[in-house]
Amino acid sequence: MMIFSDLQAEVKRRATRDQAGTTFDTAVKNIINTSLYRLAREAKWRVLRRDSSFDTITSYTTGTGAVTVEEDSKNVSVTGAKFLTDNVQVGRLVKFGGSSTIFTIKTITSETAFTIDMDYDGDDATDEDYEIYPQQIYNLPIQVSHRIILWHREWGYPYQLDFLTDQQFLERGYDDKTTGIPIAYRMWSIDMVKEQLKAASIIKASSSSASDTTQKVAIYGVVSGYPDFEQISLTGTAAASGSKSFTIIEKVAKDASTTGRVTITNSAANTTIAVLPVGDTTSGIIYRKVSLYPLPNSVFPIQVYYYKDPYYLVNDYDIHDLGGDFDEAIILLSVSKIKYETSQEQGDKWYAMYKDEVANLRKTNVDKFDFFPTLNKSKDSRFARGNDLVHPYLDKRQFGAYF
Repeated sequence: MMIFSDLQAEVKRRATRDQAGTTFDTAVKNIINTSLYRLAREAKWRVLRRDSSFDTITSYTTGTGAVTVEEDSKNVSVTGAKFLTDNVQVGRLVKFGGSSTIFTIKTITSETAFTIDMDYDGDDATDEDYEIYPQQIYNLPIQVSHRIILWHREWGYPYQLDFLTDQQFLERGYDDKTTGIPIAYRMWSIDMVKEQLKAASIIKASSSSASDTTQKVAIYGVVSGYPDFEQISLTGTAAASGSKSFTIIEKVAKDASTTGRVTITNSAANTTIAVLPVGDTTSGIIYRKVSLYPLPNSVFPIQVYYYKDPYYLVNDYDIHDLGGDFDEAIILLSVSKIKYETSQEQGDKWYAMYKDEVANLRKTNVDKFDFFPTLNKSKDSRFARGNDLVHPYLDKRQFGAYF
């Protein structure tokens, strides 16, 4: 299997006929990485198959009976709660005993206090009950591609979750407050943020290596309601602080390669916002997020079968995720891209060789995604006629999640 420097040398040899110089070194590196990603998307390659899991998070009621709320106020305090320690996320739904309204947590300002999205419409109280609904949105394992299967054993056997688009979820009128054992999921977002800020905060960045003192980290997001960004100069393992108070983080990036892994946190260092890998200057870790339905009523693992996106090659000694069988395909596609810049005929020739190589790889390296054992219930949408109709005049929303 070729290391990154071998791939670069071979691409340059075939594309430029051993012309000397380093003028196009950066361009060749970029072309190899884009070719690697293109090849990874050509098929469900067995070598990229992975399995992992994440645990569900159920209702939170710590300190119930000790809630202070005021009519027409968004501020809530809960004696005995530990919102930061227990990593309660913003965006979760919450209800109070003195109101029939369902609120959303907007910010978490301390271990015992948070704000809600609307003014409280009940009476003033200092001993109110409350419940934060189970967590809805979860991070999938890092570098998950769009090809995934989610399943669990909570019924005693493997049960595969159905995929719902957002439009299907909204059109069918599902109740997003329903709790139970999840039977479906939605893809929610793709970003570089491991966890969003709990409240407006100055941002800190630190490296795992003391030698990272010249690089800068760019933070993109929202400040005072408007898009904004700033750069933070690394100071090794000591946390370097920015000056702007962000409410939302959308993207982070480095301006140069680093020896260590860079961690981005809020000013209190109780929220890990993002992580930038060692050496990588092109992107951070990508997180795909899913939303479960119904909200999980207990804690148990959701298993994830998936195909991973390959990591970028950065250092000369890096090796790619696909394995030695795929070296030739990466080289052929990279050379074809270079040839296309000067000759359509030469580009077509090399691209045809790439397609032939991929066809050969498919014979022995592609998965048929049929290895997953699952039992289906009669309620399963795959057996339903129409859009979840269980009777000509009734549908699922009138019965709940399990009918």
